[in-house]
Amino acid sequence: MRKKLEKYKSNLDNVDKNGAPVTCLVQGKKLIGLIYVKEQFDEWKAECLRILQNNFNIETRTFAPDRVILEALQSSSLGQAKGLRQIQNLCMPFVRLKKKDAVQLGAQALDLKLPFGEVQVLEENIDLIKKQLVLEEVQVLSATNPDDRAKVGPHVKQIEQNPPFPGSPTTIFLTR
Repeated sequence: MRKKLEKYKSNLDNVDKNGAPVTCLVQGKKLIGLIYVKEQFDEWKAECLRILQNNFNIETRTFAPDRVILEALQSSSLGQAKGLRQIQNLCMPFVRLKKKDAVQLGAQALDLKLPFGEVQVLEENIDLIKKQLVLEEVQVLSATNPDDRAKVGPHVKQIEQNPPFPGSPTTIFLTR
Protein backbone atom coordinates (compact mmCIF):
# COMPACT_ATOMS: atom_id res chain seq x y z
CA MET A 1 0.00 0.00 0.00
CA ARG A 2 2.85 2.37 0.78
CA LYS A 3 4.35 2.08 -2.71
CA LYS A 4 0.99 2.65 -4.33
CA LEU A 5 0.40 5.70 -2.12
CA GLU A 6 3.83 7.12 -3.01
CA LYS A 7 3.09 6.61 -6.70
CA TYR A 8 -0.29 8.32 -6.29
CA LYS A 9 1.30 11.29 -4.52
CA SER A 10 4.05 11.60 -7.14
CA ASN A 11 1.42 11.64 -9.90
CA LEU A 12 -0.27 14.55 -8.13
CA ASP A 13 2.84 16.65 -8.62
CA ASN A 14 2.79 16.37 -12.42
CA VAL A 15 3.17 19.39 -14.64
CA ASP A 16 0.26 20.84 -16.64
CA LYS A 17 0.41 22.01 -20.28
CA ASN A 18 1.86 25.39 -19.27
CA GLY A 19 4.65 23.84 -17.19
CA ALA A 20 3.04 24.69 -13.85
CA PRO A 21 2.92 21.94 -11.23
CA VAL A 22 -0.49 20.41 -10.67
CA THR A 23 -1.23 19.37 -7.11
CA CYS A 24 -4.55 17.91 -6.05
CA LEU A 25 -3.60 17.84 -2.37
CA VAL A 26 -4.82 21.35 -1.68
CA GLN A 27 -6.11 22.63 1.60
CA GLY A 28 -9.65 21.54 2.29
CA LYS A 29 -9.22 18.21 0.51
CA LYS A 30 -8.41 15.03 2.35
CA LEU A 31 -6.50 12.01 1.18
CA ILE A 32 -8.49 8.80 1.53
CA GLY A 33 -7.77 5.16 0.87
CA LEU A 34 -10.35 2.71 -0.45
CA ILE A 35 -9.40 -0.92 0.14
CA TYR A 36 -11.31 -3.33 -2.10
CA VAL A 37 -11.49 -6.89 -0.83
CA LYS A 38 -12.69 -10.10 -2.43
CA GLU A 39 -13.05 -12.77 0.23
CA GLN A 40 -13.48 -15.77 -2.06
CA PHE A 41 -11.86 -16.99 -5.24
CA ASP A 42 -14.32 -17.31 -8.09
CA GLU A 43 -14.54 -18.09 -11.78
CA TRP A 44 -11.46 -19.74 -13.27
CA LYS A 45 -9.36 -19.50 -10.09
CA ALA A 46 -12.04 -21.37 -8.12
CA GLU A 47 -12.12 -24.07 -10.81
CA CYS A 48 -8.33 -24.41 -10.66
CA LEU A 49 -8.42 -24.70 -6.86
CA ARG A 50 -11.11 -27.39 -6.96
CA ILE A 51 -9.04 -29.41 -9.41
CA LEU A 52 -5.93 -28.98 -7.27
CA GLN A 53 -7.87 -30.07 -4.17
CA ASN A 54 -8.92 -33.25 -5.98
CA ASN A 55 -5.34 -33.96 -7.03
CA PHE A 56 -3.59 -33.25 -3.71
CA ASN A 57 -2.46 -35.92 -1.27
CA ILE A 58 -2.84 -34.36 2.18
CA GLU A 59 -0.56 -36.83 3.97
CA THR A 60 2.41 -36.55 1.62
CA ARG A 61 1.68 -32.98 0.48
CA THR A 62 2.18 -33.99 -3.13
CA PHE A 63 0.17 -33.48 -6.30
CA ALA A 64 -0.68 -35.64 -9.24
CA PRO A 65 1.59 -34.98 -12.25
CA ASP A 66 1.02 -31.71 -14.13
CA ARG A 67 -0.36 -33.57 -17.16
CA VAL A 68 -3.15 -35.04 -14.97
CA ILE A 69 -4.00 -31.58 -13.65
CA LEU A 70 -3.92 -30.12 -17.16
CA GLU A 71 -6.22 -32.89 -18.42
CA ALA A 72 -8.63 -32.16 -15.56
CA LEU A 73 -8.58 -28.47 -16.49
CA GLN A 74 -9.27 -29.31 -20.14
CA SER A 75 -12.24 -31.51 -19.26
CA SER A 76 -13.68 -28.93 -16.83
CA SER A 77 -16.18 -26.23 -17.77
CA LEU A 78 -13.22 -23.89 -18.06
CA GLY A 79 -11.56 -26.16 -20.60
CA GLN A 80 -14.76 -26.37 -22.62
CA ALA A 81 -14.81 -22.58 -22.96
CA LYS A 82 -11.11 -22.10 -23.70
CA GLY A 83 -8.48 -23.91 -25.72
CA LEU A 84 -5.40 -25.70 -24.39
CA ARG A 85 -3.11 -22.76 -25.08
CA GLN A 86 -5.43 -20.32 -23.29
CA ILE A 87 -5.70 -22.64 -20.29
CA GLN A 88 -1.93 -22.95 -20.07
CA ASN A 89 -1.41 -19.19 -20.30
CA LEU A 90 -4.21 -18.29 -17.90
CA CYS A 91 -4.21 -21.08 -15.33
CA MET A 92 -0.79 -22.66 -15.08
CA PRO A 93 1.03 -19.72 -13.40
CA PHE A 94 -1.73 -19.63 -10.76
CA VAL A 95 -1.69 -23.44 -10.45
CA ARG A 96 2.10 -23.46 -9.93
CA LEU A 97 1.84 -20.77 -7.25
CA LYS A 98 -0.95 -22.57 -5.37
CA LYS A 99 0.87 -25.91 -5.63
CA LYS A 100 3.93 -24.35 -4.03
CA ASP A 101 1.78 -22.82 -1.28
CA ALA A 102 0.03 -26.14 -0.61
CA VAL A 103 3.32 -28.03 -0.31
CA GLN A 104 4.55 -25.47 2.23
CA LEU A 105 1.32 -24.68 4.12
CA GLY A 106 -0.87 -27.71 3.57
CA ALA A 107 -4.34 -28.20 2.10
CA GLN A 108 -5.71 -24.93 3.54
CA ALA A 109 -3.73 -23.08 0.84
CA LEU A 110 -6.20 -24.55 -1.68
CA ASP A 111 -9.32 -23.25 0.10
CA LEU A 112 -11.55 -20.83 -1.78
CA LYS A 113 -11.61 -18.53 1.27
CA LEU A 114 -9.03 -17.48 3.81
CA PRO A 115 -9.28 -19.08 7.27
CA PHE A 116 -10.11 -15.63 8.72
CA GLY A 117 -12.34 -12.71 7.74
CA GLU A 118 -10.16 -10.38 5.70
CA VAL A 119 -12.66 -7.50 5.92
CA GLN A 120 -12.88 -7.88 9.69
CA VAL A 121 -9.08 -7.88 10.12
CA LEU A 122 -8.69 -4.76 7.98
CA GLU A 123 -11.52 -2.96 9.77
CA GLU A 124 -10.00 -3.81 13.16
CA ASN A 125 -6.75 -2.23 11.98
CA ILE A 126 -8.13 0.88 10.26
CA ASP A 127 -6.64 3.26 12.83
CA LEU A 128 -3.20 1.72 12.38
CA ILE A 129 -3.52 1.86 8.58
CA LYS A 130 -4.55 5.53 8.72
CA LYS A 131 -1.70 6.39 11.06
CA GLN A 132 0.99 4.47 9.14
CA LEU A 133 -0.05 5.81 5.72
CA VAL A 134 -1.01 9.29 6.99
CA LEU A 135 -4.52 9.09 5.57
CA GLU A 136 -7.52 10.97 6.90
CA GLU A 137 -9.98 8.25 5.95
CA VAL A 138 -9.84 4.56 5.06
CA GLN A 139 -12.77 2.44 3.90
CA VAL A 140 -12.80 -1.33 3.49
CA LEU A 141 -15.16 -2.21 0.64
CA SER A 142 -16.34 -5.26 -1.25
CA ALA A 143 -15.10 -5.59 -4.82
CA THR A 144 -18.26 -7.54 -5.69
CA ASN A 145 -20.75 -4.97 -4.35
CA PRO A 146 -21.85 -2.55 -7.12
CA ASP A 147 -22.52 0.25 -4.61
CA ASP A 148 -19.02 -0.10 -3.17
CA ARG A 149 -17.50 -0.13 -6.65
CA ALA A 150 -19.39 3.07 -7.50
CA LYS A 151 -17.63 4.91 -4.65
CA VAL A 152 -14.40 4.98 -6.63
CA GLY A 153 -16.03 6.66 -9.64
CA PRO A 154 -13.99 6.63 -12.84
CA HIS A 155 -11.14 4.80 -11.08
CA VAL A 156 -13.18 1.57 -11.17
CA LYS A 157 -10.89 0.51 -14.04
CA GLN A 158 -8.11 0.06 -11.48
CA ILE A 159 -10.20 -2.65 -9.79
CA GLU A 160 -10.76 -4.35 -13.15
CA GLN A 161 -7.10 -4.13 -14.19
CA ASN A 162 -5.78 -5.28 -10.80
CA PRO A 163 -8.63 -7.30 -9.30
CA PRO A 164 -8.38 -8.23 -5.64
CA PHE A 165 -8.40 -11.83 -4.49
CA PRO A 166 -8.27 -13.38 -1.02
CA GLY A 167 -5.21 -12.08 0.79
CA SER A 168 -4.44 -9.43 -1.82
CA PRO A 169 -6.78 -6.42 -1.72
CA THR A 170 -6.74 -3.62 -4.27
CA THR A 171 -6.12 -0.16 -2.84
CA ILE A 172 -7.15 3.08 -4.50
CA PHE A 173 -6.19 6.51 -3.17
CA LEU A 174 -8.28 9.60 -3.82
CA THR A 175 -8.51 13.21 -2.72
CA ARG A 176 -11.89 14.60 -1.80
